[in-house]
Amino acid sequence: MSLTRKRCTKCVLSESFPRIKFDANGVCSYCNKSNQYVDTDQMIKDAKKKIDELFDGNQCKGDYDAIVCYSGGKDSTYTLQLAIEKYKLRVLAFTLDNDFISPAAWGNIRTVTNNLGVDHVVFKPNVKHFNAITKASVENAIYNKNTLSRISAVCNSCISMVNTTALKMALEKHIPFILAGFTLGQIPLNSIIYKNNQKFLAESRQASLQKLRELVGPSVDNYLSINSASLEDTLNYPHTVNILCIENISEQAILEQVRKLGWTSPGDVDGCSSNCMLNTFSNHVHEKIFDYNPYELELSHLIRENLLSRSEAMDKLNQRPENLIPVIKERLSIDDDAIERVKLDYAAK
Repeated sequence: MSLTRKRCTKCVLSESFPRIKFDANGVCSYCNKSNQYVDTDQMIKDAKKKIDELFDGNQCKGDYDAIVCYSGGKDSTYTLQLAIEKYKLRVLAFTLDNDFISPAAWGNIRTVTNNLGVDHVVFKPNVKHFNAITKASVENAIYNKNTLSRISAVCNSCISMVNTTALKMALEKHIPFILAGFTLGQIPLNSIIYKNNQKFLAESRQASLQKLRELVGPSVDNYLSINSASLEDTLNYPHTVNILCIENISEQAILEQVRKLGWTSPGDVDGCSSNCMLNTFSNHVHEKIFDYNPYELELSHLIRENLLSRSEAMDKLNQRPENLIPVIKERLSIDDDAIERVKLDYAAK
């Protein structure tokens, strides 16, 4: 995709982004409608109060207060730091090893967990199963098109695996909170804190799970589904809390904080990731199918909140190790013709 195509003059949303329009000054409809109907400041203030109440009322009931989904990236590193230093939580750090975490990110994971003194577990899925799920996510229209306005299909499958594994661990160990390093550009405002309705959770995943089962086989359920007995254990069902969303902090300030823990910026990933080498390829595929980068929405939100400059956002979109694309394509046995077919399938939805 050409990164020089028409974009909003205030943010970085491009002309192919869903339902976008531009005014006479080249400002997009998302910027013009920003916060028009929602009092974001009040919702964040309410979320802060609820988070404090939840954390105060649920500590010291087990071995851990929270699982932190820890990818080794800057945002999840800062989330881990906040959980320990600001909220004084007893944390179990959890990393899903998708076989694409960069060597530099693994170095950061070891350094940070050692320096913070936290327990840390790694779950590595069967590489053949993970790759099969990834390949199916690339070559088939698995997910709702609206969901993919903020995340690529590949990342959606991987993060679903992270979330499912973290939920299983929380239920087994009676841990009341799952923390992830998402920003408000990555998730909706109403997802800062949530406790899933168990029946709705299962039903909402059923269509995509069934498609993946048909394409990959029953191994999908090992990674992306939870048995009904666990889901019915409402007494121990955890809250998911995205504490980074309530921090009015710039990326530069986050980097300054995590560097105190020994975290260093990796040089082997693209500008929109600080841990995963698969990200370049997943963005490439998303652009082939939808003609825009899945990080545009997140970056544009940060620009509107004055947490990132437009030029910094453009640098992120432009910085990508293109040499990784053919390597990963071959590793996953991706069919270019299948990508063209899935583009037509999504267009028809």
